[in-house]
Amino acid sequence: MSSFENNKKAETIEFTTKKERLDTIKKVITEVKRHFIPFNDLVKIPASLKYPDYNLMWNRDAAYSSYYITEFTGNVKKSPLYELLKEDINDLETLNGKLITTLWENLDSEIKKIRMNGYEKDISKVDSKIGDNHILSRFDVDENGVKRAENDKKEGKTTRSWTIQYDSAPMVVIATERYIQEHSTEKLKNANKKIIKNLDFLVNYMNNFHETPCADAWEQYYFYERDNTLTGQNYIGKTIDAYSVSSIYKGIKSAKQLAKTLDIKITDIEESNIANFLLNNLTVNDEKRGTFLAKSKIEYGETMPSVGAEEVEIFSMFKPEGVEQLEKNTIKVIEKELFNGNYLPIRYKFFGKYRNIIDNYFQRGSWFHLGLQYAMYLIKKGEKEPAENIINYVETRIGDDGSLPEQEIYDEYKVNDPNGFFEKNGNSTIKCLLWAETAYLAAVSNFIN
Repeated sequence: MSSFENNKKAETIEFTTKKERLDTIKKVITEVKRHFIPFNDLVKIPASLKYPDYNLMWNRDAAYSSYYITEFTGNVKKSPLYELLKEDINDLETLNGKLITTLWENLDSEIKKIRMNGYEKDISKVDSKIGDNHILSRFDVDENGVKRAENDKKEGKTTRSWTIQYDSAPMVVIATERYIQEHSTEKLKNANKKIIKNLDFLVNYMNNFHETPCADAWEQYYFYERDNTLTGQNYIGKTIDAYSVSSIYKGIKSAKQLAKTLDIKITDIEESNIANFLLNNLTVNDEKRGTFLAKSKIEYGETMPSVGAEEVEIFSMFKPEGVEQLEKNTIKVIEKELFNGNYLPIRYKFFGKYRNIIDNYFQRGSWFHLGLQYAMYLIKKGEKEPAENIINYVETRIGDDGSLPEQEIYDEYKVNDPNGFFEKNGNSTIKCLLWAETAYLAAVSNFIN
């Protein structure tokens, strides 16, 4: 039984009626559909409709949203809700197909740029570490198709750019595999050519770089050292993260399934090597907390005693072989250090000599989609009561328009916000995040089903 279930802070919140829940689901569906802006056969889905800096698409966020929409529509079809939501389900499935197509259109565009710039696979060379050698994390869409985000053009020549995030490609592949599980490949006619064209490159790309640093799920590095760059010696990010490595493991497994489904020949990569790298390099034995899977490791250096709420997905979605031996205690550390009895967790925490690494984005808020990911993990483990408590709590925070915030601020965690994000946003958190809204639909439908 989860220790979260018995924590005094996590008192049960009763939901009033089934009709009230249905009305909430309908509101959130309407809000999710508002995010889809059509451009011919493609769609733009801003990460947020209420925060200008998020008026772009992220490969990771969009792929998670696609995955969650597939979960939601698949679950509803198997439940009595289907007759009540049939029209919405049809709309979401059509939009989701366009979203998958858009994500592959962008991957194709990024891979063309990589090839055009002279793809450098040798990880010891400077050119292998610059943005133009990688699939960048975000992009834009307009009437002319996909394009690199305007603000990211300079990132192409930046060494270890924050836009180099290795979960981008795997999450698109994972979301595509999940979509095809629920639908025929016929619904992805426009994407299939791009998948066939690029899947082998992606498998080799993911495998080639899985032992090298990238910005993590939060677009950050946690340790910097001087290294060679295109402009001489500079401080660059040096952290490798358990979440990113695990996403690559699952991305390669999903690519193999896609290749089988679409009859594509791809390089036979042994993903167990990635699992071994993960376990050998990210396992930490902390005197106070025991042995668990750490969030971060310094390239060619030590494993940093740390934990991240995103690591729940390692045990829920990615599941590299061997991690089950660390699952129980890692989840225990996440519950204690990041949830601390609340319904939503802060993003990460570092310990020991690294304890001064503190999340200060929007005063260190607690994140809705992370609470919902944990709820889905609990449902898979058969722990329905604590999962329902999280879902019920999240429903009390959904806006009248169906929007769900990115995070909320608990006074016990509040820290200084040196960049002033909270103040600049009208002393408010970001009030709309598609990733959170779609995670709610997935979680509540998993619970109902």
